Amino acid sequence: MGKRLIICVALCVWVGALWPHGSKAEQEPFSRFHMPVSNPVYFGDPRNVTMVRPIYLYQRLPDKIEPAPGLKGLLKEKLGTDKIPLDGHVNGFAVQLSYAFSQRLSFVAVKDGYVDCRPDGDALDWDDHNGWADIAAGVQYSFWYRPDQDFVVTARLVYELPSGTDSIFQGNGDGNLAPSLLFLKGFGKLQVNGAIGLVLPMDTDEENTLFFDSWHVSYAVTNWFRPLVELNHFHVLNAGDRDLEDALGKDVVEALPGLDGATIAEALHKTSKSNKWDDLVAAAASFNGCDIINLGGKDNDENADLVTLAIGARFRLTNWLDLGAIYEFPLTDDEEGMIEDRYMVDAMITLHF
Repeated sequence: MGKRLIICVALCVWVGALWPHGSKAEQEPFSRFHMPVSNPVYFGDPRNVTMVRPIYLYQRLPDKIEPAPGLKGLLKEKLGTDKIPLDGHVNGFAVQLSYAFSQRLSFVAVKDGYVDCRPDGDALDWDDHNGWADIAAGVQYSFWYRPDQDFVVTARLVYELPSGTDSIFQGNGDGNLAPSLLFLKGFGKLQVNGAIGLVLPMDTDEENTLFFDSWHVSYAVTNWFRPLVELNHFHVLNAGDRDLEDALGKDVVEALPGLDGATIAEALHKTSKSNKWDDLVAAAASFNGCDIINLGGKDNDENADLVTLAIGARFRLTNWLDLGAIYEFPLTDDEEGMIEDRYMVDAMITLHF
């Protein structure tokens, strides 16, 4: 996958180099600003630009995670711990696209890509999983557009198609709608961005209903170096209904109190190799996943909030190519989420017509 990513970036840069750029690009409204880096699915660019954005992320998983309340006692009694061992890491590759019909209206494709999930789980020996992420796309319109004030406010509506691979926590339910408001305000060399929105599942039994908000502050130390700080918050408004019976079956769940620890560990390990792995994680977690994952578990609202902080920079190599790099970590307890920390890099290739 690494070779494919390098080839993809090289092609995008080559295409960008063929497009006209120069004084016209520099004179376009809001061209001196840049898009946020973290929370790539929902923290979008309120500017309407035609661009290609390859993304790579490396995310470490917590050593242990907080289980649903009903599992704590059973885990303590049978396995000697009240936490679920996880550990491992995730690699993610994606390419975002947008096409500007005008300075106010654009089409955006915000989610796709390939995910390689490698949990460990210590004694439970979780199996590795990989596959395709769901596809999400939509439109956005800038209803407040004031280049003279360096201020733009944009409404966005995105639909996520449940087209991805179940074992990496995609493809569940009937998709969802994500309406949001995005803004950008410039104060000289200082840039402030924000996003606020909802994730509304078509099937509320299979996915969680979420509220999210994201915030970005950056400063153009030079034209090419722009350090940034970003804060992301997700809140579960309404949890789904996926439970252990969906993953293990009613008979196994009823028999769990009478099984010994080794038998339970073996049953969980076998489930991690089956197509019920996503049901098991959704049912066992007391939280939602992260920006890319919507688990839809019955107890995902027990720890309803995930807050992360990202620090990094954007590097403007030319007026059509921005590189971004961040390090992101949770401000909430990392055992109440699926992220211990994350490294993410991207390249934004803007095509100027």
